[in-house]
Parts: sequence; structure tokens; C-alpha cells
Amino acid sequence: MNGYLAIILTGHVPYRRAAGREPTGEDQLHEAIVQSIIPILNALYDLRELGIRPYVGLAYSPLLLEQLADNVVQKHCFVWMERRLEQITVAMNQWQQSGEQHRAYLARFYLEWGYGLLKSFQGRYNRNLVAALRELCAEGVAEPLSGAATHAYLPLLESAAARRAQIDVGALATTRLLGTPPRGLWLPECGYTPALEPLVRPSGLNYLIVDPSSVAHTNVPYLRPRWLAARQLAVLVRDPEAATQVMAPELGYVGDPLYRAARREQHSGLALWRTGLAATATELYDPYDAFRRAQEHAVHFSSFIAAELEQFRMQHDRPGIAVVPLDMDVLGCGWFEGPTWLRAMIEAFNTQPRVALTTFSAYLGTVRPRFGVTLRDGSWAADAYHHLWSLPAARRLQWILAEVAEQLAMLVQRYPNAEGERDRVLAQAVRELLLAQSSDWIVQLAESPGEAALERPMEHLRRCKRLCHMAQMAELSDEERTFLEKIEEWDNPFPMLNYRVFAA
Repeated sequence: MNGYLAIILTGHVPYRRAAGREPTGEDQLHEAIVQSIIPILNALYDLRELGIRPYVGLAYSPLLLEQLADNVVQKHCFVWMERRLEQITVAMNQWQQSGEQHRAYLARFYLEWGYGLLKSFQGRYNRNLVAALRELCAEGVAEPLSGAATHAYLPLLESAAARRAQIDVGALATTRLLGTPPRGLWLPECGYTPALEPLVRPSGLNYLIVDPSSVAHTNVPYLRPRWLAARQLAVLVRDPEAATQVMAPELGYVGDPLYRAARREQHSGLALWRTGLAATATELYDPYDAFRRAQEHAVHFSSFIAAELEQFRMQHDRPGIAVVPLDMDVLGCGWFEGPTWLRAMIEAFNTQPRVALTTFSAYLGTVRPRFGVTLRDGSWAADAYHHLWSLPAARRLQWILAEVAEQLAMLVQRYPNAEGERDRVLAQAVRELLLAQSSDWIVQLAESPGEAALERPMEHLRRCKRLCHMAQMAELSDEERTFLEKIEEWDNPFPMLNYRVFAA
């Protein structure tokens, strides 16, 4: 065997669950479910039914898993999908009447595609996508990786208590939802700092994934695992060459001119154009041509990985491993044809005689690391550092997060054995702080600095502060009790959360 390929399916959506009867404000979550998660699940289940074991690592964020498992989200997504199909039907009829045949053809395609997804969501998975993922984990086809509970960018959290809470709550949520204790850690944006090492070592995890920028010695081959803690914690490095092959806008598959462009027609909301050779290209999209190209790219990728691993094997005495994270922002949401490419690529590797798909645990059980590695600060950002998350526009939020975290840590220390309402209040305060720590808000600030981007995290922080005040009351008033019940319903991920996880 020349080597192994380890695919990691990654994904995250910020907290968008709405507690009301209407799916208001959940569009980003529903788009992710329809454009990416259901198509990827269909690809994996179809392969399994063909007798192919599509081994993958599963690194969907704990917060995303919590939302997918929520009955409100499941109901709202079904309603949203039905309404979307009604809108597509209206657009198709209008284009047929006006003689716009290609647009009507695309509307029919989207209608058939959408009803197929709706059938899968309702019939194949009973609306519970987490249960479908859990089944793959139970069979050993998917190997869950833990992550920061709310996809916080860990290097920029001020305190060890905050980082540990994100890691511990994330691991517990992943275990509860997927039914299998995670053996590995996926760091949001591959953001690593040496301060994480003493938190990860005693966590019971066997490995973590880092970006090549985090490896202190640049001559360390990224296709070989290393020990961060001898015989305790292994490090696997993301394959940057494979990532470029897939995701580079100009050089990778996603930029192919036959694929669907992200731009949407204003009235129907449908993506009608192909990428073309320029950003202003107006040639209409043809899914037949695009899906054929996805098949070609799948075969090319299998040949690329096989050649990369064969060259590595010629220079080393043991087979290497290509670690390829594939985010749902690429597979489906950003690259419509991505799930089709994923299925075809796994099928192509099933016929490769010298390269095999694997999970990390299976590989490490066969090929144990021999050498250690020293890690430094790094991420997969363009500058390989924490620049995006430390821009001036985000500093105010960082300061407030640190201030509230310190206040909450003092309360947890003050009330180590709280019971009843104080226990609930402190648990909800920790929950609100975790939601405020999500890296999504900092990314939004980087893209569009201003008060609008701060609205969601500041609301969670205001709730956290009020809950901290309530925790010090001898008895809650009726008004405070009503507030607590309301917030527990609105912001309800991590139902088993123990506030003591935030102890200093």
C-alpha cells in the first residue's frame, strides 16, 4: 500500500434556531441543510448501498449538530423547503409562458432536485439528520471529531477556563449526539496556539489536526503523523496541495467555468448562470455539463492523491496519509456540484489498488508515529496566523468577552455547589457566553465593521450579564423567573451543560 486518504467533512452554522412558529432568520441554516448536508448524506448512503464503505472523518461543529437535532429546526426546515419549491414552480410557469426555455429547463431541474431532497429529508432520514450521521458512526464508516462547542476561535480566547469549556462542552455534545466518543480534535479554522496543548493532553483525545503553518520545522513532511505527546497525542497535518487542487478559486476545481455561479436571479432566487471565464459572465448554467465535469475532476483528484502518496512512499519506509478537510461551505453551499464530486471521488478510490480511504484511528492503529513535533501559532488563514480574528474592529468584542468571562468564572468559583434556580441560572449564563464566543461574529465584523455585526454577540453578552446578576440573588422575582424560562427556550443548545465546566 502506497498510502491513505483521510477525508474530513467539516461544517458550521452559527446559532440560528428560532423558537417561534415561523422559520424566521433561519435561512442560513436551512440553506446549509439543503445545499450541503442532505446531498452529502445521500452520497454516503448511496455508496454504502453499493457495497462501498465511504470512510470519512466527521467534524461538524457541536453547535451545528445541536441545531440539526432540534425538533423546531427540523420542522422549520421542512416548511422552508416546501415554500421554496412553491416559489420555483411559480418561476417555472412564468418562464414557460414567456418562452424562456432554458430558464424553464433550469427551474424544472431545481424542482426535481428539490423534491428529491425533500423525499430524502422526510422519508430516508425522518427529518433527523443527526440520527443518520449517528448510524454511520456506529458502523465505523464515519469517525467523529470533537471541536470547540460554538466554533470559537480558541487562540484568541483570553483564559484557559474559556478554552477548556469550549473543548469539554464540545466533546460531551459530540458524544451525546453521535453516540461515539470522539478520538480526535478539529480546531476551527485550524487555529492553534501552544497554550492549547496542556488542555488537550488530559482530554482523552488521541489526535488533533493542524495546518502546516503550525509546524515549527518547515521541513517536516505533512503526509506523516508525529507525536505531540509521546504515545498519547498524535498530530496530523492538513495537505495544502490537495486543498489547492480542490478549492483554489482560479486553479482548483471550484473555479471551473462549467460549474454553477453563486449569483442568483433576483425574482426567483435561483442560480441560473455558470461561472464562466469572468465574474460578469452571463451564459446560462447547464447541470448536465457541470455534473459530467465533476466526474472528470473526481477521477483527476484520485490520480493526483495517488501520485502524491506514491512519491512519498518512494522516499520513506512507511505509507503516508493525505489529510483533506472538505468544508460544507465548499461541498454544496459554495460548490453546487461538490457532493456529486465527493461521491464520484470515493468511487474512484474504491478502484485504486495502491491507495485506500481510511479513518484516523484505523491509520494510527497501523502506522504509529515515530518522531515528535513542536507546534507554534498558526491557522489556515491567508497569512497563516490569527490576523482575521484580531482586526481592530473585533478588539472591542474581544475585550468584552474577556471581561464577562472573568466575571462568570468568579461566580462559578463563588457558588461551586449551586442547586435549583441558581444552578439553572449559572448554566444558562455559561451557555450565553459560549454562544457569544462563536468566531462567526468576528468574521462578520471583519467583513462589515459596525454595530449591526455586533448585535448578536452583544445580545448574548447582555443576557449573560443579567444572568450573572440573577445568580447572586437570594431568590428570583417572578419577572426574573419568567426571563430565565424564556431564555432557556430561546437559547437551548447543550442541554446537559454543567456550569462547573467553567471553573477556573
